[in-house]
Amino acid sequence: MSYVNHYDVVIAGAGIVGASVAWHLAAGGARVAVVDAVGPAAAASGASDGAVSVASKKPGPLARLASASLVYTRDLAAGGVLAGAFHARPSFVFGQGAAELAALDALVSKLHAISGPVHVTGDGPAAQLPCLGPGVERLITLEGEGHMPGHKAVRAYLSAPGITPIWPAPIQGFDIDDAGVTLHLPDRRLRAGHLVAALGTRTTDLFPRLPILPRAGQLFVTDRGVPDLLPGSLTAAAYLVAKTEASDAVPLPPVVVDPLTTGQFLIGSSREPHADPNRVDFATLRQLMARAVSALPALAERRIIRAFAGIRAAVADSLPVVGPLPGESRVTLATGFEGDGICLSALMGRELARMVRGLPLTQGIAADLALLSPARFTDARQEAWG
Repeated sequence: MSYVNHYDVVIAGAGIVGASVAWHLAAGGARVAVVDAVGPAAAASGASDGAVSVASKKPGPLARLASASLVYTRDLAAGGVLAGAFHARPSFVFGQGAAELAALDALVSKLHAISGPVHVTGDGPAAQLPCLGPGVERLITLEGEGHMPGHKAVRAYLSAPGITPIWPAPIQGFDIDDAGVTLHLPDRRLRAGHLVAALGTRTTDLFPRLPILPRAGQLFVTDRGVPDLLPGSLTAAAYLVAKTEASDAVPLPPVVVDPLTTGQFLIGSSREPHADPNRVDFATLRQLMARAVSALPALAERRIIRAFAGIRAAVADSLPVVGPLPGESRVTLATGFEGDGICLSALMGRELARMVRGLPLTQGIAADLALLSPARFTDARQEAWG
């Protein structure tokens, strides 16, 4: 072990949530190190579709927090750190068949109950969007959502002064004492007053009893086509069902078609119980392709130039894990976002920075964040976490 570096806070994980926490802490004057086994946005943040979406969030605390985070993301993009990463755009949710139409009803009710920044501006036949196929029975148009590629947001957050990047550097373990936390890396030790673990699917390397589950999603990218064919993301209502129900309840392939600024389309996404980013499931891809072409016939003219799997960190109860490790106030967890980290990252960064600094949480946020606490899994001290 060569030497020890001293920081106020070490962030474990250079995904979008960890990067946001680092930026918010550094903006408050803290000396921050960000450690990652591979590098920035190397996992779910880099493989996401970039949708800053309230519509896709599970009803309840997650949808309310996403709505508040969207408002804050807009603030950070208005000449702030996210100015080059976030842009507003409309989004579209379509359905066919009884189960998807019921999911659309639930979506409208959810957005009405939140009364947040996302509004239904159209609800009717597919003719609202002339590029859609005849199989689309109902289309909901939403205003207020946006797009933020994960890698752009991570790069913006980590460019702040006061943040020391350390990668590739897997964390081999850590020790806690009355004065702080010592992290063990392959070539050095890091000393900090506080550790924030935003490790995604690698969370169980350090906290093996935490119920984090890897969940893969098949995605593919097309070649360049006609730009501006689709003005915003197009999501099947089955995707909303997949986020809230068991897999056997999903009526049709839960496809999402995301137009990129390059004129390409990013299309996904399944939810599979494995952690292999190299496993491309062509049967699943064919199902997604068929549903995508049915909804947007112009895609039949595009070629697929890349297929891959993105790995998300999921939690058994479908809520992320955010808050202090039970019995250890110097360790805070921020994991298990399962694809929702893009939308939630701005708010989570702000509120986790306040937790670490011992400040009260933003008014109206504390009750929902309390429902994400790791204490919901155990009342024991750190020994119960491995």
